Amino acid sequence: MIVFAGPSMVGVADQIDTEIDLRPPVQQGDVFLACLENPAAIGIIDGFFEGVPSVWHKEILWALSQGVAVLGAASMGALRAAELDVFGMQGVGNIYQAFRDGVLEDDDEVALLHGPAEVGYPALSLAMVNARATLEAAATAGVITMTQAQYATDLAKSQFYKVRTWESVFEAVGSANLPPDKCRELRDWVRHHEVDQKQQDAAELLARLSEMRFDAPTADFHFEETDLWLNAIKNWRRRAANTPIPKGGGYRLFGD
Repeated sequence: MIVFAGPSMVGVADQIDTEIDLRPPVQQGDVFLACLENPAAIGIIDGFFEGVPSVWHKEILWALSQGVAVLGAASMGALRAAELDVFGMQGVGNIYQAFRDGVLEDDDEVALLHGPAEVGYPALSLAMVNARATLEAAATAGVITMTQAQYATDLAKSQFYKVRTWESVFEAVGSANLPPDKCRELRDWVRHHEVDQKQQDAAELLARLSEMRFDAPTADFHFEETDLWLNAIKNWRRRAANTPIPKGGGYRLFGD
């Protein structure tokens, strides 16, 4: 089984089953190339975007048409699963469910700025889904009211994903309607009780794979091999030929 993940795995890497080959966040072509290794299943957690082409819906559909189970959760995986579950991709976790049900719609809900793989993908910004889950938990714990939690959530949502941090949220809240003592109480509570929803959903996907709790896909759609598709796989094969898989798996990131 092959899993593409990065920052969402911080704190749960020790839960990886020996049957799971952990690889860097997915980019376009990685799912197709992984299928050539005949995996029992593919898990998508994190993925690249902006500077690197994102994993293509069509390559996931191709994997499903080849009988490979594809599961998604937490970040890019949750987005793609919400878009492709009608074709057989299997979504896992609360974030996937929120996108599936239309509660969440924007990509910036799961996007974040993070450090390189060499230092463990440290988060440099705050994922909106984690801010939502944490502030809701703070309201449930009685630290703030539900109205205050929603106000803080709206302030966090208004910030660009690359600069959104707890510090930036607290600064915005502190200059608004939350009393200073309540803001300090919230800051202290978050320091000890922050909810990492992305990590929780990633852990659930890993558990599903480890326990083989996933379905074999039944592709009831026709996969059209267009010229664009044929050209794409030709380029991906060329990329793979020029990028040997290092010991332990994982294609080197294109452009690195």
